[in-house]
Amino acid sequence: MISYRFGPGQPFGQDKFPDIAFGPPKGGGCCGGSADVVSLGNGGTVTFGFSGNLIVDGPGPDFIVFENAFQSTPTTVFAELATVEVSQDGVDWIAYPCKATAAPYDDCAGWHPVLANPETNSIDPTDPAVAGGDAFDLTGVRLDFVRYVRITDRVDMAGPNGTFDLDAVAIVNASCQ
Repeated sequence: MISYRFGPGQPFGQDKFPDIAFGPPKGGGCCGGSADVVSLGNGGTVTFGFSGNLIVDGPGPDFIVFENAFQSTPTTVFAELATVEVSQDGVDWIAYPCKATAAPYDDCAGWHPVLANPETNSIDPTDPAVAGGDAFDLTGVRLDFVRYVRITDRVDMAGPNGTFDLDAVAIVNASCQ
């Protein structure tokens, strides 16, 4: 983790930060959120730097952001959205185009249930086909690699869907650098 700034509102998990955001996700499955998260607060942000590793553009998604989204009914997802940005140098940033107006939320983080949880199952948190969470592909932002990921809570979201709760970030395609 490089930096963070919590926003106002929900302080859940902030007393356990940064440790609570490291390690594998602890998802609650399709229909229940996890309490192993840190709320960023309204407009809060966290930046991760992966020293010794690069996220590289490989086949399919290259990294996954995990929140505690869950299906509240078979057709409704309890989603708390964030914008995801990436950088090669920590100075110049490219944002994924998060359209938070209605599901599907395209390149927003925080709307797919987290299925991987090493305490309850053997789902690989680096396998976007089964892990859950929101997967991102560097092809979408036309970069071959990044070293930094920044996640920012959406200030335009209000009420129960208004505060992004970070569980973890997993690298799918990595290169040691």
